[in-house]
Amino acid sequence: MTSSTTEFDQGRVRDLDGRAWHPWTRRALIALMTLFVVIGLTGAFGQVQHTRTASTAAALVKVRTPETLRGGLYWPTEIRIDAHQRITAPTIVLGSGFIRGMQLNTVEPAPASESSRGGRVALTYPTLEPGDALVVHLQLQVNPTTVGEQDLGVRIDGADLPPIALPQTATVLP
Repeated sequence: MTSSTTEFDQGRVRDLDGRAWHPWTRRALIALMTLFVVIGLTGAFGQVQHTRTASTAAALVKVRTPETLRGGLYWPTEIRIDAHQRITAPTIVLGSGFIRGMQLNTVEPAPASESSRGGRVALTYPTLEPGDALVVHLQLQVNPTTVGEQDLGVRIDGADLPPIALPQTATVLP
């Protein structure tokens, strides 16, 4: 029977001789990960809501949506129309970026009708009287393969309403 003997190098194993730089590498990697988390907390990687407003004699329109998104992210949009005068069949026309490369999961309240206008979704709601408010909530998700600029502009029009446009683009990060 043979026995194998291995020599134990106490300096290398216990005292980490020759590896004094390893703890500094580990500390640098932890600092880098912490920095990434801190930057994420500032909203640099998406989902911080921004509000755009447009006002005419007929209505005040507010749209809350993010300007930066990332693949796989669930994100909300809120569109609010405050009528100053009667608006017959108000229609919300969503930019092509709300559909291309996205999943539109929910629209609340549901529109009276939906249609397409040149690659854009048009949501038509019942007539608004002066003082009425229509608040529409959209819940979307970015497809993981979508990257680049997306048109998240919104246009409001109606039978007796000149179009109100709120252009916006969003950057989708990989």
